[in-house]
Amino acid sequence: MCMRPCVRSSRALPLRKPTPLAPKLHPATGLPLSRTRGQHLLHNQGVIYKIVEAADIQASDAVYEVGCGTGELTMRLLPLARKVYTVDTELRMVEETKSRAQSGGFQNLEALVGDALRVPMPRRFDVCVSNLPYKISAPIIFRLLRRISEGHPWRAAVLMLQREFADRLLSDPGEKGFSRLALNVRLFAKAVRLFDVKPGSFIPSPEIHSTVIRLEPRVPAPEVDFNEWDALIRVIFSRRRKTLRAQFKKLSTLAMLEQNYKMWCSLSGTKPSAIPFPELVSSVLKEESMLRERAFAMDLDDLHLLLKAFNRRGHGVLQRPRPVSRCGAVCFRLFATSGSGLCHFRL
Repeated sequence: MCMRPCVRSSRALPLRKPTPLAPKLHPATGLPLSRTRGQHLLHNQGVIYKIVEAADIQASDAVYEVGCGTGELTMRLLPLARKVYTVDTELRMVEETKSRAQSGGFQNLEALVGDALRVPMPRRFDVCVSNLPYKISAPIIFRLLRRISEGHPWRAAVLMLQREFADRLLSDPGEKGFSRLALNVRLFAKAVRLFDVKPGSFIPSPEIHSTVIRLEPRVPAPEVDFNEWDALIRVIFSRRRKTLRAQFKKLSTLAMLEQNYKMWCSLSGTKPSAIPFPELVSSVLKEESMLRERAFAMDLDDLHLLLKAFNRRGHGVLQRPRPVSRCGAVCFRLFATSGSGLCHFRL
């Protein structure tokens, strides 16, 4: 008896595109808000009041704000400050903020449309107050720290951050979240956690909690070049649990450092050391008894000593200088860019 295989037939339902969800609208202005662009606008007036109070703005202060949104925070800053600088990527947001300022009779607002990472910071400002877009929190904080080392310090920064990001930023050496950013903040500023903010304080509500922190530059400012310091931190935090001996034996790291060293020798007219470069680097670590140290457990004093040791034995190892003509003099400007977890520099 021949048995035919039983084949089940099923009628597949026709495929259709999912219906797009209507964008969330701001209740006061009717502007559509995009989660993908990180447009979670703070609307809780109690939280806004606490942020402004923590900033302690004086009548003579210039305030810098990143991401004005529809102007909820900006409108609280305008009556307190001499000048308010704000930047936002959305033209409609900037126009709404300008309109609200004009309606309120304020003439001390300067609002720009653009990327806060590309638009230059104001030449002078006293306080930075911002509900930072979470995607650019780290780069903005690095820009604030670099401003301290350049000799134009601000007095305070009150920033809204993602809670997990704030935890990492405030972590101590040896803790799981201790990172290059936490170390740089610890060197150049004092960081204090102020309070947490629930998702319901935003429109639309994010899926995460937020934290407000306050940064104050250390006085006096540390006598280190930010770019040179950050170059060292990039190298040793690329694999933060490895020993420094292992970090500085990596071929790609040695090649990059040796290229920087030769460039510095060429531009400064210095004769390169007769010692093979890997031995030169190893001797610095050995003299400072840091061969077995690990980045995640090192404190500021240890790293500061290491930076000074490199400067004594081989100036330019941690930098790649670019000659720049300024007022008839030649100075060296550093351009740092990260990639593949290593310290890279470009001319």
